[in-house]
Amino acid sequence: MKEEIISKPELQLLINLLQRSELNVSYPLYGNFPLLKAWVEDDGYKIKVLANEGDFSRVLRDKREYIYDLPTYRDFHECFLAAGILQYANIDEFLERLEGYKSLTKGIIFAPDTNLLYHAFISNFKPLKGYEIVIVDTVKKEIENAMNFKYKPSQLKELRRILHNYELLNEFSNRRMKKSRKAAYIALREFEKLKSRSIEVESIKEETHTNDELIVKTLKKFDKDTPTLTVLLTADIVMTDIAKLEGIEYFLFEYPHKKLDELFATPYQLRSLLFNLATVFGVVEVNKVLIFGEFGGKVKLNELKLRFHRGGLYEEHKFHLNICREIIKLGIER
Repeated sequence: MKEEIISKPELQLLINLLQRSELNVSYPLYGNFPLLKAWVEDDGYKIKVLANEGDFSRVLRDKREYIYDLPTYRDFHECFLAAGILQYANIDEFLERLEGYKSLTKGIIFAPDTNLLYHAFISNFKPLKGYEIVIVDTVKKEIENAMNFKYKPSQLKELRRILHNYELLNEFSNRRMKKSRKAAYIALREFEKLKSRSIEVESIKEETHTNDELIVKTLKKFDKDTPTLTVLLTADIVMTDIAKLEGIEYFLFEYPHKKLDELFATPYQLRSLLFNLATVFGVVEVNKVLIFGEFGGKVKLNELKLRFHRGGLYEEHKFHLNICREIIKLGIER
């Protein structure tokens, strides 16, 4: 077996080599558990989702005590949302609201709740590209607090007992658990993407019952102190109740519950989907190539480890990867 550590953008090179035939994505820790297949169509990829909610339920039926760390159908579904392949159910309503905001004389600044960072909504939604973002430091702290849960030897021992291909769990030794992988590799990466156009606001010094209340009250003060209209964006109905009480403008996104079936993805979206699956699930397999989103020695948020079972494919991938990296070093801009 041969291994290679790559960045998320470099994942496209592997996809290009594998797309000569269908891409078949599966989750090896659940045994023979196909997730989806994809193939080239027009200027992107057609995706056929193979795993449904019932498939996940059957696997997890006798593993309920470990549900906190095992991938669920909800996790699977959210990977599509965070890749921009799925959109919120009421996205058209939001687009209409956005048009209305454009007619206002004052500027608009959007304030995402923590759940929107986990869904990577703002960076994936082009109509919001030109808008400033305000992020309350409590949102960042919630993400940071979720990032530090690591596997104990006893937990990995239990998982080895109930999962297939348990030798793959060796990569997870003293590494992040599922909750922390989602926080670090999706939510924190989204925060970093928005940094160049975001304002980070310190929370008000006031006693509140919940972080939600603290976030909304901080936004209320920010809205009062600035000439722009601050709009809270959230997918949590509890947040909207607090926003109503405090008199803050908000928009509540509805989570898309439609069944996953056939979908279309751009090359970037497919690359993001594979990255999300690898990081949230820990590892996935694509056409006999293992993609680890968590592994020993991982340093950067966007790193992946590839493990090849076929020497020929590894050599071909290594050849093209080296060429691409040398070209990037030249600093040629389009």
